Amino acid sequence: ASSLATYLAIKLIGNIGIGVASGIMIFTILVFGEIVPKSLAVANAEKISKIVAMPIEIISTGLFPLIKFFKAIINALYYFFGKKSVKEKKEITEEDLITLIDAGNDEGVIEEEEKEMIRNIFEFGDTMVKEVMIPRVDMACIPSDTKLGSILKLIKKMGHSRIPVYEETIDNIIGILYSKDLLGVYEQWYTSKEKFALKEIIRKAYFVPENKKIDELLDIFQKDRIQIAIAIDEYGGTAGLITMEDVVEEVVGEIIDEYDKEIKLFEMIGDNTIIADAIISIDKIN
Repeated sequence: ASSLATYLAIKLIGNIGIGVASGIMIFTILVFGEIVPKSLAVANAEKISKIVAMPIEIISTGLFPLIKFFKAIINALYYFFGKKSVKEKKEITEEDLITLIDAGNDEGVIEEEEKEMIRNIFEFGDTMVKEVMIPRVDMACIPSDTKLGSILKLIKKMGHSRIPVYEETIDNIIGILYSKDLLGVYEQWYTSKEKFALKEIIRKAYFVPENKKIDELLDIFQKDRIQIAIAIDEYGGTAGLITMEDVVEEVVGEIIDEYDKEIKLFEMIGDNTIIADAIISIDKIN
C-alpha cells in the first residue's frame, strides 16, 4: 500500500510526491491502523472480544499446521548451522504486566499504594541483603561483658527486642540477646550475688552473605522461624544486620512502630536540588 501510494504520488505531482506520500501514509497508518482501533478496543473490550473471539480461534486453528511446518523448517536450519532451536516466546512478560499496572494506575483502577506494592513484588527477587540491611555503623550491639543494668537501659532507650552480642570487636558476633529472655533471669541475678553472665542466655546468631537475594532469605526466615540475621561481607566481617521487618518492608513499605522515629531522608530545597541522607537508595529518591 505504501509503495503504491508513493508511485501514484510521483506520477501525479512529481518527485515531491515521495515526501507527500510518506507523510500521508504515516498519518493514515498511525491514526487508522494503530490509535483509533486500539482506543476503540480498549473502550469496548468485552463487546469487541465477543465478536472477534470466534473468527480468531478459527483462523488460529486453521493456520496452526502451517505455523508448525514453518517452525520445523526454521528449527532445522538453526540445527544445521549449530544453533539452538527457536524457543516459544512467553505471551506475557514482566514488562507487559508492569505496563498494565501503570495504565491501571493512570485510569484510577489501581491506587498508587497498590501500584507500588505490586512493582515492589516484581523487584523483590532481584534485591540483595546489602540493599536492605541496617549498615554496620547503625547497628545497636553490646559487648559480651555488658552489665545487666546497662543492657536494661539500652533496651528501654532503643526499644529493640533482639540485640547482637559481640566479643572484642563487632566482627565477632557470638549470639543474639532476646530481651524477653531477660525476664526469666532478671530477678535471679538482680537479687542474688551471682555475677551476671550474658553469654548464658544469648541465642545462636544466623549469618548470611550480604549479596544473598532477600527472597531466598525470606524462605529461610519462614522455614527456621528466624527474625534476625547478621550480614557478612566477602572477608567474613560484619556488614550489617537484617530483620524480617526489613524484608517485609520491601513489599509493603515502611512500617513505623511506637519506637521508630520518623526521619526525613531527603528534602527538596529547589526545583532541581535535593538534600538526601546517604542511607537512602537512588530508586527511592526517584
